[in-house]
Amino acid sequence: MGSSFPSLQRQTLVEQVAREIGLRIMRNDFKPGDALLKEPELSLQFNVSRPVLREALKMLDAKGLIESRPKIGTRVRQRIHWNLFDPDVIAWQNEAGPDLQFLLAVCEVRLMFEPMTAGLTATRATPEELALIEQSCQAMQDAVDSMADYIVADLQFHTTICLAAHNEFLSRIITILDAPLRSSRLITSRLPGANQNAMPLHCAVANAIKHRDAGAAEEAMRKLVLQTTEDVKRAFET
Repeated sequence: MGSSFPSLQRQTLVEQVAREIGLRIMRNDFKPGDALLKEPELSLQFNVSRPVLREALKMLDAKGLIESRPKIGTRVRQRIHWNLFDPDVIAWQNEAGPDLQFLLAVCEVRLMFEPMTAGLTATRATPEELALIEQSCQAMQDAVDSMADYIVADLQFHTTICLAAHNEFLSRIITILDAPLRSSRLITSRLPGANQNAMPLHCAVANAIKHRDAGAAEEAMRKLVLQTTEDVKRAFET
């Protein structure tokens, strides 16, 4: 028998239906291979029209969470097929509970490209871009005691460095990683003193880039990402 869902209290929008099903998948209430109820039954469960439900299922299918096949029905897909960079998928994962392995995987990806990116930026950034990087670093320092403002400034700092490397593929990567990076920041910024402790390394990156020292910029960024990795681990130990 397919998995069932509780009735919603009122008629929902497509996004609300997709979110409810998505959260159940993230919480592992419905595991890979589990079958959902058929459309008529799901419509009754949610008290929504079949067209609304169908659009919600299409949304989840596009995100790689489910698949529908004739005579087989709609089933939850293996995590390897999920679009982990999708903002909704990331939001649902956070709502269901932060995933340590996902955040560590983000750190590993960052370690692969951010240090070299900082080195490239040290040699390629325009004077205007150097000024923006310095301003972003100062904005982080000014907001170090405000989690929300610090996260905004931190993301701007890393994005500015990446764009200043003048490599269109790197620019695309940092855009794709925006939601995972935001998710990581929300976790680590809650650690007492984490923002303050990270500032010297951010300043070291900015100063190395300012002085066109590619080697120093690369090393400082490598240390920064490694420190973030340790902060992520600590956040899950507390």
